Amino acid sequence: MTAVAVVTGAGQGIGRAIARRLPGEGFAVALVDLDAAGLAETAKEIGDDGAQTLPVRSDLTEVRNIERTMSQVVKAWGRIDALVNNAGREVTKPFLETTEADWDAMLTINLRTVFFATQHAARAMIAGGAGGQIVNIASIAGRSGRADQAAYGAAKAGVISVTRSAALALASHGITVNAVCPGVVDTAMTRRIHDIRSRMAGISPQESLRRMVARIPLGRIASPDDVARAVAFFCSPQAQYITGQALNVCGGIEMD
Repeated sequence: MTAVAVVTGAGQGIGRAIARRLPGEGFAVALVDLDAAGLAETAKEIGDDGAQTLPVRSDLTEVRNIERTMSQVVKAWGRIDALVNNAGREVTKPFLETTEADWDAMLTINLRTVFFATQHAARAMIAGGAGGQIVNIASIAGRSGRADQAAYGAAKAGVISVTRSAALALASHGITVNAVCPGVVDTAMTRRIHDIRSRMAGISPQESLRRMVARIPLGRIASPDDVARAVAFFCSPQAQYITGQALNVCGGIEMD
């Protein structure tokens, strides 16, 4: 029977790359996103390659929608074998300008959804009796301080912590839980970040990004596929004895 993976935030960027990668690893993929257009585009792209997909439009900031989403996948395919918690967003603002709304939004979409999606997917995995893999997309922003991304960094540090707690809680059920911490990735989100930073610094977005790339030992930013390959590894049999880990995929810019 084909294994089933759920990928949140599958409508663009890293999530789309992960959703493209997993069918080649033997998974049917449930694609979850709030953006209907992006979701349809991902589903068409993967479906055209012959993969089994199940598009699910859902606002994961509501816990009841998370539960409904996991139930919909189980109803359609009878199981969940892997969950990739990728859905998220960022706010880039100076520390003293970050608002209560910014803080609440970051902790909700980037951390709260990870916790409850993990919880509900794990229940389905336990009911299925075959274990599973959960991979959380954190960030190197959760490894060290960020003067202009304090709320985002706090949320991603929380994702690493939840990953470790879930790994301990779920190990006896044969469920591994790991995190991938991307660095600078070639996505629309990265371009937005450098648009904002360039205005704050009085330089061009291109110069802002160039300065960041200059700090990367491997000399380039990541492609979404670089991140997707790491996720695919954690979802594979080769990673069956790895749990509670947070892997930096950042070209060496962060080494802790």
